[in-house]
Amino acid sequence: MNIREISEDELHNYDIDKNPMAGIISTEKKWFVTSDDKLIGIVLQDNIDKDWSYLILGLESDNAYRAIEVKVSINSIDEAQNILRNSINDISVKGQKEETLFELSEEKGEKPLNLIVTNIDDEIKKYFNKHPEKLYNLHPRKFEELIASILKDLGFDVELTKATRDGGRDIIASIRTKVSTFLTYVECKRYSPENKIDVGLIREVIGVHSIHRPAKSIIVTTSFFTKDAVKEAKTFENQLDLKDFNDIKKWLQDY
Repeated sequence: MNIREISEDELHNYDIDKNPMAGIISTEKKWFVTSDDKLIGIVLQDNIDKDWSYLILGLESDNAYRAIEVKVSINSIDEAQNILRNSINDISVKGQKEETLFELSEEKGEKPLNLIVTNIDDEIKKYFNKHPEKLYNLHPRKFEELIASILKDLGFDVELTKATRDGGRDIIASIRTKVSTFLTYVECKRYSPENKIDVGLIREVIGVHSIHRPAKSIIVTTSFFTKDAVKEAKTFENQLDLKDFNDIKKWLQDY
């Protein structure tokens, strides 16, 4: 399968819709397409950590491209391009992973019409909506960025704190209403399902909350909370919300 690099202008031939809110997670740097136009590969650079990732989009039966593979935390652009090309070759040979590709006409030179791709950030979230178990493969920092992007979509202004900061607030989120601006601290924990959050983190987050006094603090985790943690949090129900794996899946259903 021939894979060629294209320019961003050429990518516009595929009627890609650029949402003005795109780009909080990463910035597109390189674009690739297969000779039959069934697969598009995009290399991205993380806006915070400056490492690299890629996204592969596959053409489906409704003439829309959707994410079928995402890989993050790659050290260099050259490494990202090499892995991307190898993965596209594998998909082309073995068939599309976990999705069904639309069989285009084999007539030489025929181009699909009215193709739509939402912004890349949304495609990543759509991918996790379909495959929420893949959240456990994310680097913890990437998980923070994903949650920040979801909060931004919900209307918040978001700021990611430095990775080396003390606990209690990975994301500082604020939302403005006609009445006032409300500040929220968000602590993110990308834990395995069996690694449940206990009362220790509840007390740590409440400690930070009591010092800085945001309107609300939230703990978001890919895991769950112990009964003692839930009981402890109820003592501070006006200050603290708990969001577990099931809540994240509900958020992702909007994509």
